[in-house]
Amino acid sequence: MAGAAALLLAGGGITWWALTRDGDPIDHVEISGGKLVADDSDSYSDSEDCDDTDEFDYNDCDYSDSEDEVYEFVYKITNKGDEPANYSVVLNAFDEDGDYVGQTYIGSTHLAPGKTDADESEFDEYTTLEDDRELSDIKSVKVAYVERMALAN
Repeated sequence: MAGAAALLLAGGGITWWALTRDGDPIDHVEISGGKLVADDSDSYSDSEDCDDTDEFDYNDCDYSDSEDEVYEFVYKITNKGDEPANYSVVLNAFDEDGDYVGQTYIGSTHLAPGKTDADESEFDEYTTLEDDRELSDIKSVKVAYVERMALAN
C-alpha cells in the first residue's frame, strides 16, 4: 500500500514538473498601447475603386463617407519554452470602471523557442460587444487565457 502511494506521489510530481517547466503561458503574452482610432481604409468615395457603372445595386462612390472606428493595441507573444509551440490567446476588453465590454482572439503558430511574435491587432466593427456597448467604451485590454501547444518539431 505504501509503495502504491509513493508511486502515485512520484507520478504526480513528474506530471507537475512537466506541465509547469515552461511557466504559466499567460506570462508569455504582453499587451500594450490601446487606443481608439479612425480607420478609413474601407472608404471608396475618394479612391480609384469608385465605379457607379457596374451591375451592383449599391453606389460604390457613396459606400462610406465616414470613418470606421477600431480599438487598436499591440501584442507580443514570446515562446519561453524549450520547443516550438502554437499559441491561442483570449483577450478581454474593459471600460473605465473595469466592467467587461467584449472579447477577441490572437494567436501565433510554430513559434520557435526564445522567439517573439509581435504585431498590432484590434477590436473592430465585427467584434460582438456586451450589452450594445461601443468600441469607444473600451479603455483597457487584458489577457484572459493562453493556450500553449508544444510541437514535436
